[in-house]
Amino acid sequence: MNNFDFDDDLPFSPAYENEDEKKENENKVNSTDIANFFSNGIVKEEPKTEETNALNINLENNNFDSNLFFNNDLNETKEIKLNENLENNVVDNNQDSNIVDSNENLNKEDLFRLNLDDSDENIKARDLFKPDVKEETKKEKTYKNTKEYAEFVKKTSRVLPVVAFLFVSLIGVYVFVNKANADSVNLIKIEENSKTGYIDNSGEVIVKPKYLYGTDFYKGYAVVKNYNSLYGIIDGKGKNKIAFGNIFSATLYGNRYAVSKFTKEGLKMGLITENLEELTRFKYDNITYSKSGVFIFTRDETMGVMNNDGKEIYTYKVDEVDDRNISVEVSNLTDDSTSDVYAKIKINSSSTIINTKTGNEVYKYTLDEINVLDNNVFYIKNKTGNNRYFVIKNDKVVYETQDYKRLRIESLDSDIAIGIKEDASIDYINLLTKDVINNSEGVDYTYSDGVVLQKKYNFTAKKEIYTIYTPKKELGSFSDIKPLDNTYENDYMIIKTENNKYSFINKKGSKITGKEYETASNFNKYGYAIVSNDNSYGVIDGKGKEIISLKYDGIKFLNDSLFKNIKKLTNKELFIFEENGKYGIIDSDGKELIKPIYDSFDIITTKYPIIKGKYNGENVIINLETFKDLSIKSPKKVQVYENYIISNNSYYNYNGEVIYTVGG
Repeated sequence: MNNFDFDDDLPFSPAYENEDEKKENENKVNSTDIANFFSNGIVKEEPKTEETNALNINLENNNFDSNLFFNNDLNETKEIKLNENLENNVVDNNQDSNIVDSNENLNKEDLFRLNLDDSDENIKARDLFKPDVKEETKKEKTYKNTKEYAEFVKKTSRVLPVVAFLFVSLIGVYVFVNKANADSVNLIKIEENSKTGYIDNSGEVIVKPKYLYGTDFYKGYAVVKNYNSLYGIIDGKGKNKIAFGNIFSATLYGNRYAVSKFTKEGLKMGLITENLEELTRFKYDNITYSKSGVFIFTRDETMGVMNNDGKEIYTYKVDEVDDRNISVEVSNLTDDSTSDVYAKIKINSSSTIINTKTGNEVYKYTLDEINVLDNNVFYIKNKTGNNRYFVIKNDKVVYETQDYKRLRIESLDSDIAIGIKEDASIDYINLLTKDVINNSEGVDYTYSDGVVLQKKYNFTAKKEIYTIYTPKKELGSFSDIKPLDNTYENDYMIIKTENNKYSFINKKGSKITGKEYETASNFNKYGYAIVSNDNSYGVIDGKGKEIISLKYDGIKFLNDSLFKNIKKLTNKELFIFEENGKYGIIDSDGKELIKPIYDSFDIITTKYPIIKGKYNGENVIINLETFKDLSIKSPKKVQVYENYIISNNSYYNYNGEVIYTVGG
């Protein structure tokens, strides 16, 4: 159910494609349902009144009208009488029901006409329906009077309600989860004869190709446009969740829909969630998506920015005669920095900089053109000299300069900026003190991976001393170690040993392993390096442990993004290994998941676990979630989506089964 108050400012009312569907969604109670419900009760004849006869007629016509209980034509006495009958499981469906007893001549009517009392030695009215009770033995009676029996009853009375509650709760959760899963099915979009339809993962057609336009499903819903060019949203059963005509347009940005509809004030826009719940009221003249969860809006004489929660974080009032031009350009963070993200906002001809999370304005409005660089670096062009650069952090301009031709920051959390002068010389700037780091004579400086490596010859010790520097503190130092190229990558540096082999140190200057290798790669983003001895390759982790033994002809990293997405999907970290000129897939536990039978592997997409392989000269498709060849023969152009693959005009699921063929 959609969480909307249905008024003109809100997006839609419940959608029904026809009246029959509407009736199916109404509660219906018929005489059979009631009779089944009370099937264990005793059917008793009551004198019929006009009102009870009317009730029976309604029941037999499968039209149970709850308003009978509140009909003004019925007096209070009749209401109470009717309710008492229902509460005592009394119904009449005008049919004779036979109750079989040991006395074959005793029927239902005779049973209730008997005038029995407790003095009748042969049969007592209260015993008619008692189950057979076995008389307790003397031993059983004695046990019931013991302390052990009392304790048993006490414990049972505590445990049974808990067990019953857990049982009912589990059933409720099961039903809820399965219903939720059924409603959030992501159907597969198919296109045929310029029309869009949808099938499920088995290939069953849920919606025939009939829409002029349709999106891929996201979290159980898709936006479609019918033959009248009206927009709607359907669910995983192909049913309308937002009826055609109730909205004018709908576009999904990330996990938010920007929707327009006609209101009393005209065509207005608002945001709804991925679950089709209202996020904003429909009061905006325009909403467009910028980046990083930031939306731009105009509302009457107000323009501004709202965040992904639909909250207006920045507003700017314009006069009626002013233009209404607004744009936002967000700075891109290139690493996993915890810093807030900042953006230039330009309204008509004026620009400023805001915090995209809070909307705080952190730079004064200017008519100069502000340019946006990575990692919250901005600059204003200067026609006569160097550009004016400034760095934003913690809602402040932490550094501003015109001393450099270019300025960049590679890691915002490092608090180090790199300034390039006109003569191509480089300064490393401490953003905390505004001082230049590399300003001492006789010291070599190398910046990499958020640290500056300082090398200085110590005449007393008669050797070179290396110091690992950051603006906050020195991380460590080392000597008697020869760095390969004085640079860190992903927290580790390759060093060359006295035996002309290779090993690694961390940012404290400590060796991570005593082992030496003939070849060594840099560590990847996820803490692994490829090493070899005697032309046998393996993989080590950040502690120097060999997680994949050195026994393969070669090892290759997967693409970083693909590596990350497969780990998120399968909790496995995968590598490509080589044996005898063939390639397979191995995980970080050293388990060979795909045997080395392929000539090569090629990346199709970094979002989904599907790659292309070549087997005996023929292209094949491989699922890295199931580690199976999908038997999609000779794929030429391959398109990979979240839960299906298109190749040669056929649709395949992730098991490699053909589920739909265009024109087939």
